[in-house]
Amino acid sequence: MVERVRERQREVPVVGRYDVLVCGAGTSGVPAAVSAARRGARVALLERYGFPGGVPATSIMPCWHGMKDHLSDLLREFAERVRGTGPGPDPLEDNHMEPEYVKQAAAEMLQEAGVELHLHTWVADTLTDGASVRGVVTESKSGRRAFLAEQTVDATGDGDVARHAGAEFIRGGEGGILQGMTLRFRIGGIDMARYFDWIAAHPALYQAGPQQLSRLRERALAGKSFFLSGDLTPLYEESDIIDLPRTSYFNCSSIRPGELSLNATRIDEVDGLVEEDLTRAELTCRRQVLAVWRFLRQEVAGFEEARLVETAPQIGVRESGCVVGDHVLTEEDCRSGRQFPDSVSRSHVTFDMHEKGWTCETVGTHVTMPYRSLLPRRLENLLVAGRAASADHVANSSMRRMYTVFGLGDAAGMAAAMAAEGGLTARGLPYEDLKKAMQAGGLLF
Repeated sequence: MVERVRERQREVPVVGRYDVLVCGAGTSGVPAAVSAARRGARVALLERYGFPGGVPATSIMPCWHGMKDHLSDLLREFAERVRGTGPGPDPLEDNHMEPEYVKQAAAEMLQEAGVELHLHTWVADTLTDGASVRGVVTESKSGRRAFLAEQTVDATGDGDVARHAGAEFIRGGEGGILQGMTLRFRIGGIDMARYFDWIAAHPALYQAGPQQLSRLRERALAGKSFFLSGDLTPLYEESDIIDLPRTSYFNCSSIRPGELSLNATRIDEVDGLVEEDLTRAELTCRRQVLAVWRFLRQEVAGFEEARLVETAPQIGVRESGCVVGDHVLTEEDCRSGRQFPDSVSRSHVTFDMHEKGWTCETVGTHVTMPYRSLLPRRLENLLVAGRAASADHVANSSMRRMYTVFGLGDAAGMAAAMAAEGGLTARGLPYEDLKKAMQAGGLLF
């Protein structure tokens, strides 16, 4: 039996009352807050880190796969701001963004829109009145405080607001298996010419033909960004270096000359809602980072003088559960390219599955995400955007792409502002009104 203690009962101060409260300043939360504020809503945005930006910043993920073919007006503006911040990749040309610029571009957009930003602030509980969400209780260095709102957007990624409100969740696939976690890292000081010579001598390890490798080599030697997918597991199995990942891959982006940003660590059978699992994932993957770096220096041409430059500040959680909404997006919806009458987002279907191994299946269809998938069943005045939006385990592996969740946040913020302005529940907002607003706002749906 778990020993328990009783906390002291207390009242907490209310920071403010808002039209729209957005929880999580990531890839969905930033566009949600900006979209709502630009419609005239009073908006507060809560973020647990010391900067906005989400996965591109906290996981140092530079590659927005498929973005340039799915640009809404707001995503284009964001990409242009990132591009204009300083030297680096052109997001509109090759789907890569400099993570440090993402932080700054997001902060500038939020401040210009008049969003009240609260950093270093965790959602600790959800305030409800019956089925209606009225706000949240937070924990920070300022103590326990409350934020009240007419409408709340849960963009936490884990669905924290919805979970504290008692929402039902889909937790993984068969047997509750959740997708594996990864810690990204950067390695610099690479001799790219020698590395691409080595790749040419080991073509079976990379998913690129001769012509593509020639093009990527040219970009690498010119100091331009590129993405290359591979798998060094066959070589790891012959190595005596301990802590090398055994069910991983070697997917690399380059956004700086002589440097790779690597997706090359892996841990399975961990739960993003269990602190002990997150701790184990961090420690395991950080050991893997050092092992991969040492392996590269020892075995791969071009890495002899390579330096470990950075590890992401947090393990990358792909899936911790999806809320059960008025519609649950399914694998079959995605495979059939279903187009919903209440669509709020449109994306290409690629199942990026990480279950004790990695498979990436491009289906070749587009699917839309219905507004109903943002509405948690049996709860009012709450919209869930981002990777916790309503989808089954397989569908989630496709809809969690960054350009898709950016669009979901944009739509959720717009809907929340309109509902607050009209004195409506989020569920009661007429879709035709939202559709007109999305068309005027340049959303892709």
